[in-house]
Amino acid sequence: MSQASANSPGSRVVRIATAVAIGALCALWIAACGSSGAAHGPADIVYYSPVDSNGTNVKAAETCSKQSGGSYTISITPEANSSDASRQLAVQRLAAHDSDYSLLNMDTIWTAEFAAAGWLKPITGASRQEALQGVLPIAAQSAEYKGTLYAVPLNTNAQLLWYRKDLLSSIKRPVPTTWAQIIADAKMLPSSNGLIEEQGQQYEGYTVWFNSVLASAGGEVVNAQDKPVLGKPAVEAATIIRDVATSGRADPSLSTNQEDQGRLAFEAGKAAFMLNWPYVYAAGRTDAKTSATTKHVWQNMGWAPYPSVYPGVPGKSSVGGANIGVSAYSKYPKQALAAALCMTRYYWENQEAINEGLPPVTIASYHNPAVIKSYPFAAVLLKQLENATNRPETPYYSDVTLAIQQTLHPPASIKPVSDINSLRSCLTTLLKGGLC
Repeated sequence: MSQASANSPGSRVVRIATAVAIGALCALWIAACGSSGAAHGPADIVYYSPVDSNGTNVKAAETCSKQSGGSYTISITPEANSSDASRQLAVQRLAAHDSDYSLLNMDTIWTAEFAAAGWLKPITGASRQEALQGVLPIAAQSAEYKGTLYAVPLNTNAQLLWYRKDLLSSIKRPVPTTWAQIIADAKMLPSSNGLIEEQGQQYEGYTVWFNSVLASAGGEVVNAQDKPVLGKPAVEAATIIRDVATSGRADPSLSTNQEDQGRLAFEAGKAAFMLNWPYVYAAGRTDAKTSATTKHVWQNMGWAPYPSVYPGVPGKSSVGGANIGVSAYSKYPKQALAAALCMTRYYWENQEAINEGLPPVTIASYHNPAVIKSYPFAAVLLKQLENATNRPETPYYSDVTLAIQQTLHPPASIKPVSDINSLRSCLTTLLKGGLC
């Protein structure tokens, strides 16, 4: 399949022939005008982004540059080692109206903050249509703020329930579908291999847990008017988190665990259940090559949708992922947008999934045989993404997530009613510009 195939399912079509023709005309114009045309070469599009471990986005940048017909060249400037540090660097540059960066690889939770500050170019008209062609609705929403598109969806993510098929078989239990069933099944197993792995450290992963259970219970943190709406569903979510933490089957390190600690404990055979992102499957496959224990675990690794709060009501995972924004201060906004659209075509979505383990935003990718080979759980992941939720869409997100982490931590000490009341009061103050 051609990398630029305009007939690929969900492909974002770029008119290469037109670009080449324009490039040829520009070349003639430069030649006619002599040295004065030297300043009209390809636009230098600097892309602030992590570099993919297997180099897929580097290849995409190189290929799109060549296919632009001399319109632009893309160079990648690596982000910092953590999302928080990357955000801080981006904020500093954007707040200073720095024009060096044209494209930004943005965590989905940055959209509202950056858009509200006026730091991103809105994407409208035919470009909006191209950016969202064949894209999952939840991924499109993560790139919007107040109905306007401010970024091109790049990749997405959702957590699944990962479990040990052999352990469930040993207690003759079906795959659990609710949090209550997970806890009950874990208690039927010895604590040596029946733990429940979750992200309980005071960091963004903890907010993801709370927001996911809250959405599964039918609630949300803030509404479209930027007002906190924490009610009965929030109390239910806080209660479930506390119940997991005090079940006797939570990892003893729950309050300091992030994704990788839980993954490694699961691979070591200590856990029967794990809530985590799809990267754990490929990581387990790799680690199974050097560990007999992990090999046994991986061979018995099953996957299922995110747990429900109420039987029969699908659980909702908070989505992760990234989008590409065009800086409002870019010297070359048109070329930058064209570059972003090129790097997120159907072909590159598939390559990111296959080579980097990053779930694609294009629906058609989940039916692509090559993607399915790398993602045998593709159908379950797609269904989960269709039953997913974004984290609070607010310019004050960094303050909101910090308040959640501080108020509801540690998990085992949560007092559901009083803590949710405290969180609601804090958020009310924060969203009015105050401190709590």
